[in-house]
Order: sequence, then C-alpha cells, then structure tokens
Amino acid sequence: MNLKKHEIKASTLLILLCWLVYACSYMGKVNYAANINQVMIFYQVDHSSAGLVSTFFFFAYGVGQVINGLFCKKYNLKWMIFSSLLLSGLVNLIVGITNNFVVIKFLWLLNGFAMSILWPSLIRLLSESLDKSTMPKASMIMGTTIATGTFLVYLLSALFVKINFKLSFYLPASIFFTVALVWLFTYSGLVSRVKNENKEEDSQVSNIVDKNDVNYNKMLILLSICTLALYGIATNLIKDGLTTWVPSILKEQYALDGSISIVLTLALPIVSIFANAFAIKVHSKIFDFVLQCAIMFLLAGLIIGGVIAGIALNQFIITLIGFAAVCFLVSSCNSVITSIFPLFMKGRVNSGLIAGILNGFCYLGSTISSYGLGAIADHFGWTVVFWVLLGVCVFICSIAVIYLFVRKKIRVEVSV
Repeated sequence: MNLKKHEIKASTLLILLCWLVYACSYMGKVNYAANINQVMIFYQVDHSSAGLVSTFFFFAYGVGQVINGLFCKKYNLKWMIFSSLLLSGLVNLIVGITNNFVVIKFLWLLNGFAMSILWPSLIRLLSESLDKSTMPKASMIMGTTIATGTFLVYLLSALFVKINFKLSFYLPASIFFTVALVWLFTYSGLVSRVKNENKEEDSQVSNIVDKNDVNYNKMLILLSICTLALYGIATNLIKDGLTTWVPSILKEQYALDGSISIVLTLALPIVSIFANAFAIKVHSKIFDFVLQCAIMFLLAGLIIGGVIAGIALNQFIITLIGFAAVCFLVSSCNSVITSIFPLFMKGRVNSGLIAGILNGFCYLGSTISSYGLGAIADHFGWTVVFWVLLGVCVFICSIAVIYLFVRKKIRVEVSV
C-alpha cells in the first residue's frame, strides 16, 4: 500500500515537472505577441511587419514540431530539453537587449525551433514512463500549460508596459535558465523512480481508454490523424489569431489604453485553463475525437457571428465575451488534437511522433494567423477578419460531414 502511494507521488511529480517546463516555455514564446502593441510603437512598424515576427516563429515552430516528432524517439531527453530551454533563454535575453527590429524576426525564428523540441519530447516521456491508467490525469494537467503560461505572460505584460515592456523578455530568460537547471538535476532520478515502481504494479487502463479500444482500428486512426491535422490548422488560426490581435482590436476598435487592453485579453487564457478539463469531460460522452472537435467549431462559428454583430454595434461587452467563448472552444479542440488524442492512443501509435506532427499542423495555422490576419486588418479592417474566421468554421464543419461518411464506410468494410 505504501509502495502504491509512493508510485502515485512519483508519477505526479514527473507530470508536474513536465507541466513546469511547458507552462514556463509559453512565457518565452507568447511574450512577443502579448507586447505587439508596444513593439509597433517602439520600433515604428505596422501590423503586418510586427506580425511577420510571429509568423517566423510559428513557421519554425511548426516545421520543428514535425522534425522533432520524427526524431524524438532517438533523443536523450535530459539534455535535449535542457538545451532547448537554455537556447530560448539566450534568444529572449538578446531580443530584450537589441534595438534593431530587423534581426528580431530571425531571433524569433531560432526561438521557434528551440521551443519545438519540448512538446513531442515531453509527450514521448509521459507515454513511455506512465501506465495507461495515468493518461487522463497527465492529459488533463498538461492541457492547462498553454492557458496558464499565456495568462502569466499577459498579466506580467500588463504590468511591464507601464515600466518597460522589454522586461517581458528579460524575465522569461531568467526563468528558462532556472527551470533548465531544475530539469537537469531532477530528471534522471524522477524517471527512474517512476519506471522502477511501475514494474511492481499491474497495469490498469482507465474507463475512457477502454471505451475507445472498441472504436478505433488502424484505418480509422489514420483517418482521424489526417482530419485532426487539418483541424489543427484551423484551431490555431483562430486561437493564436485571437491571442495575438485581441489587444490591438480592443485598443483600435474601442480606444482602450494599451495596458487595459492587455489586462482584458487575460479573459482568453483564464477561460482556456478550463478548456482541457472540459474537453476530457465531453470526450467521455462523445468518443470520436474528430466529431468532438467539429461540434466545438460549430458552436465557435455561431459565436463569431455574435462577435461580428458586437463590433458592428460597438458593443464592447458582447465582443469581449465572444472572444473568450470562442477561445475556450477552440482551446478545447487544441487539447484534443495535441494532448488527449496522442496520449489516449498509447500502444497504437508513437505518441511523441503524433503529438509532434499534429502540433506542427496546429502551428501552420498560427503561422497564417499572425501575418495573414494582420495584413487583412491593415487593408480591410477587423470585421473582415472575423468573416474570414467564420468561413473557417463553416469549412471545418463541412469536412466533418465528409469524415463521418468515410468513417461509416471504413467500419462497414471492417465488419465484412
């Protein structure tokens, strides 16, 4: 009995260590987006130029996700994750120091590739170290990293904008160096404890995983991966588009102060913290991952229609609530695509590989959102941006209809 308690504690500590690494990583990659208004003012650049920096980051991050997903199986995780944090910390420090805007996009490109090592490596570590009964717990905890990290970035940025916005780069640099050392000195002992203790206890499978065992065969898994990859593009196009541009929208549409617009943007990551738990709860009722995401996009599309009305009527509260609701729904999809699906497919697929590939497609959407939505706003205004996002939701729902047809055909062929 004591051994079992000890094992649970070791597993929890390993999950929390991974949570710490990834949540903190967001402080060094979302900080640019959180301060994009200050960047435009300080460097005297327009929306598309400022957004291009994020585009460079998302491109490197997305490509890096796929590359690291393919090769993370061969990595020495202890040193790769340490190196990732160290390199990103150095990049953030240099960005904070430099006054040359031209070099920032190349530094942020390097930062994107350094950060892309983390997610597939951490998912690989958890899938190899934990038993299946711990997967829902690991997925729920890891699913809060994005929202928590983003919340902290925007909170601190709102404070730093009144002092010096470049503190938003200096602080992550110091945090990265600290977390890198914590990882370096705790990783080996903790992983060893978890793996050794796992050998002495029978493997248990959670009810959620059991339910999915009867629903997925090889063809259906492949179909799900391909569809979720497409969904990932749309998910981050909307999610990171809002995260990047909501401060600008609030400032430009409603003439709000820069710090106030950042503070109000905190509503997005606050509600998103609960999106992963919501996604797991919904999945207990809707076992099909793709169908679950499609329903979330349907609801998001309806709410985006309300946002368009709120902007047209100059209704600030309607617009802000709409932003938060849409971000919550697409964040739950992001959790399904990048965390829940890869971890719950343990034993059928290489979780690190699938997490890397799917996250890579997600960041393809992020790449489009930063420069693309900024350019649309520069030429046509923010209302047109939201009509584009509404069109994305309609497209995704139409893909769901095709998916259901193909899924039915696959199941008929398998049953024959």
